[in-house]
Amino acid sequence: MKLRDLIPCDYDTEIDNVTDDSRQAREKTLFVCIKGLTVDGHKYAAKAVEKGAAAIVCEHTVEGVDVPQIVVDCPDRVFNEALNKLYGEPLSKLKMIGVTGTDGKTTTADIMYQILNGLAHKTGYIGTNGILSDGYEQDNEYTTPLPVDLFKALDGFSSVGCEYVSMEASGERLGTDKMKGVSFDASIFTNLTRDALDIFKTMDNYCAAKARLMAYTKPSGICVINKDDKYAQAFIDAAAAPVVTYGIKDTSADVYATDIVVKYRDLSFVMNGKLGRHEIKCNLSGIFNVYNLMAVIVALNHFGFSVETLVEAVAKLKPVEARQMVIDCGQPFRVIVDYAHTANAVKNLMDYIKSTLTDGYLRVVVGAGGSRDLHRRTDMAEYCTSTADYNYFTIEDARFEDPQMLVDTMVSTVPEATNYELIVDRDEAITKAIHDCKPGDAVLILGKGAEAYMMTNGVQVPRLNDIDRATLVLREMGYDK
Repeated sequence: MKLRDLIPCDYDTEIDNVTDDSRQAREKTLFVCIKGLTVDGHKYAAKAVEKGAAAIVCEHTVEGVDVPQIVVDCPDRVFNEALNKLYGEPLSKLKMIGVTGTDGKTTTADIMYQILNGLAHKTGYIGTNGILSDGYEQDNEYTTPLPVDLFKALDGFSSVGCEYVSMEASGERLGTDKMKGVSFDASIFTNLTRDALDIFKTMDNYCAAKARLMAYTKPSGICVINKDDKYAQAFIDAAAAPVVTYGIKDTSADVYATDIVVKYRDLSFVMNGKLGRHEIKCNLSGIFNVYNLMAVIVALNHFGFSVETLVEAVAKLKPVEARQMVIDCGQPFRVIVDYAHTANAVKNLMDYIKSTLTDGYLRVVVGAGGSRDLHRRTDMAEYCTSTADYNYFTIEDARFEDPQMLVDTMVSTVPEATNYELIVDRDEAITKAIHDCKPGDAVLILGKGAEAYMMTNGVQVPRLNDIDRATLVLREMGYDK
């Protein structure tokens, strides 16, 4: 493909590869100089050219580089636009649905994926649980992949006949402009609570990053916004498409829930408002799924699906992997694995599970991520010790921190208590918690879910995921339903 066909310029240079990683440069490569949080791609332009790059996109000219240089205001946007054209413009072939927020992204995106595929509209999923569709899968290291991997995925989805993409949009990607040039047909905002302040420093910065998803929505699209959230107005103000709000507490929302009944393995509620009055039942649990379901129904109704059809599809939903996942091997106590890893998500889940207990103990295995906001781990430990009957504090992903110091800092602000112990080895913590259970107890294993690795010193170290580890422990105890 000619360079002038990829980006606005007059060069006829032949291009068949677009990258922002100088290590991936070769002949016929367009190298895009991206300024990241810690690395400036302009410093690697010469190296990319040495490896064969035929042209570069940059914010300013780079000395000593003897190939065409196209100077632009926003290399991130040009990068995505060039990738879209290189891969045959998958953005024009797929209906893009983005989900952002602190908690609920994965569940909401998975519900969307399940419903659309169940209604015979082939859909791809991009998020924490991978990159996948019927007929196409791709490795995914991040919640939201980097641009090259994103467009590779979109091209893969398009090649197997997908109509829709249900995608999680992380604050880190949105906040660093890496989503500029990617447009959405529908965008959903779930909620915003304290998280990622090691990156964004303030909640206002974090909010502004997440709200960009609304700005990247096509004018013909829809922005679906949780009106109960205190940051809702910022997302409404950022919206480039018509807004529909939803909520539970605020009945002035366009769509709101009443008559909510949440049980251990199912829920029901009545959805009211501009879409009419509809009774909804499903096999998911937790009041947070009332929010998630309303958001999905509103978004999909925008694409022409009747609410009646969507309500029927909701009734057939299966629990999302590692979201309130019950491990049942016939034991007389509950073992539940969940990916919850923010203080808000942990609090909501603990409150709900504790409300379902009659006389048993609530035991919680929870860790903290290294190289992340210190307050996140202390807030979590404070709430756990004040709510759970017993806690097993361990690591989530140590990253570049010393595991013992990481666990120690979790309880640095906790008043002296006797309802916790520190177990650095996560597998040992899970094993101990399950072995300690008495009939009627419930143990929550939080933070990692289906992730089959531990991040240590920047390396993914393979391990059994929490689901498989808990199952193995139960079977070793003689439970084998």
